[in-house]
Amino acid sequence: MKNIYISILFFIPLMIISQNTSKLDHQKRVYINNDNTYVQKSLPLYLKFSVEPNGENHTLNSKSSKDYTNPMYLDTEGINYIRSKWAVDGKTKKIASPKQEILYEIYADGLAPKTKSFFKNAPRYSSKKNYFGKGLFVELNAKDYGSGLENTYYTLSSDGFKEYSSSLQMDKEGEIDLFYYSSDNVGNSEKIRNKKFTVDLTPPSTEHSIIGIVYQETILSPTSSFKISSDDNLSGVKNTFYAFDESNNLNYSTQIKLSNLKDGNHILKYWSNDNVENSELESAKTFSFYLDKIAPVSKLDIVGDLFLGKYNYVSERTEFKLSSNDNKAGVKNIHYRINGKDRKTYSGNFKLPNKQGLYSIKYDAIDNVENLSKNYYKTVFLDNNPPQTWIKYGSPQFFKNGELFISNKTKVILNSKDSESGVKNTLYSIDSEAMKDYSSFVVESEGKHVINFYSIDNVNNVHDNRKSKCHVDNTPPEIFHNFSIEPSGTKNKNGENLNIYPNYTRLYLGATDEKVGTDKILYSIGNGKLVPYSSGSSLDISELNTFLKNKLYEVKIQAIDKLGNKSEKTIKFYVGK
Repeated sequence: MKNIYISILFFIPLMIISQNTSKLDHQKRVYINNDNTYVQKSLPLYLKFSVEPNGENHTLNSKSSKDYTNPMYLDTEGINYIRSKWAVDGKTKKIASPKQEILYEIYADGLAPKTKSFFKNAPRYSSKKNYFGKGLFVELNAKDYGSGLENTYYTLSSDGFKEYSSSLQMDKEGEIDLFYYSSDNVGNSEKIRNKKFTVDLTPPSTEHSIIGIVYQETILSPTSSFKISSDDNLSGVKNTFYAFDESNNLNYSTQIKLSNLKDGNHILKYWSNDNVENSELESAKTFSFYLDKIAPVSKLDIVGDLFLGKYNYVSERTEFKLSSNDNKAGVKNIHYRINGKDRKTYSGNFKLPNKQGLYSIKYDAIDNVENLSKNYYKTVFLDNNPPQTWIKYGSPQFFKNGELFISNKTKVILNSKDSESGVKNTLYSIDSEAMKDYSSFVVESEGKHVINFYSIDNVNNVHDNRKSKCHVDNTPPEIFHNFSIEPSGTKNKNGENLNIYPNYTRLYLGATDEKVGTDKILYSIGNGKLVPYSSGSSLDISELNTFLKNKLYEVKIQAIDKLGNKSEKTIKFYVGK
């Protein structure tokens, strides 16, 4: 009996898979490994035999299963058998003992490998899409439970599939469409698998804005706040942090108020992290600013008439000047009110209404970041009444026909009064002289005069110039005397020629004063006491028994006018027998 050699012929069609991304060509085939024969399960089998190792092949036909042979198909995934009932010993050509069935093993493999993808070494975030951060590697892990894994393929673009050999490093940012699959050794290939994901390598971009009052871009009000906005084009912003100066980092949630910061320079630092741990910290943004929390300090200066007494006395001419200093932002406006009236914006020196009385000036200032100063107050008294001045003449004085007569001994007194700020000084002049400060004075020169005078109060209110007329009379009366009889001769006495009168002679005295008139005449005889001379009376030796015979007489006479001007005269004569 010749040896029978069976050969199995496989018909292997060419198969190309076409999807969005086309697979490589994987031909269905037979694969033999370690005497194990694997055939792609869908391939047709044609059984042939030969009686010699390299002899002619003969088709093996089946009468009983004619409809299912030539070709036949393996029905069972995995191991299948081509059987002969009893094994025959090749030497004895007899059924081997013990009896045993002959089995030709053939493995049907119709199952494709299964490939899994693993994303490693990068943060992950899933929302509507999957996002990965820096350091991402994708591993493809395939398993096949039949003929064994031939290869794994992948593509990230439309360039076609490439063989996978090691982890895929994803170091380019953007949306990635990964396609991959695996094939086994008999041409089974799995359906193309797809993973869509986004690689996010860029941190967010964060900006700040200022809500509220800001001056010159970097000077802020304590009522202002910071708003921080962050944007991330891929995985999105996870959180935002900020810090002032060297303080601890704080998580940003709402507007950042500045009221807890001190006045002065500050630095705002801020940054954001996205959902795959890309951080802006290394390039954190900063904003340097000055927080101006100090309100202006204001000052009121009184320009012009001012006197400090019970009140601050001012005049209608007085002006008020407001000034204000601010530590940083600068003064925006100064405001003031007078006696609680309308609030006005200060633009230049102002005056009070021209009405005497007490005034309260309230003023404040606001800087360019709306810091409002405290209220300042100044109380002043507007004095617009001039002083009153009047003149008084001392003694002696005399009125004649409404005209005042005085002498150079008459003191002139000026009195003044001011009920508000008080009298500052009083000035006077005589006739056309220059005005000068008052102190008690007399008018020396004879004749008619005009005294000009006025006073100034302590806020320089001046009363209209006043005038007073007077007539200075410094001339005493002129003395006259007459004897009732002519002298009878002369007599030399001590070198003087003296008239000689009889002892019965009478001596008459008189005086005239041109301006005010004679007030009185006094006389004395010898060393006697001055006694009044009655008008119309005479000195008669017979009546008065005054003149004695043979005696030298010396009569002293004084005449005084109504102002006390005095004249004197001495009469010497000799009384004979």
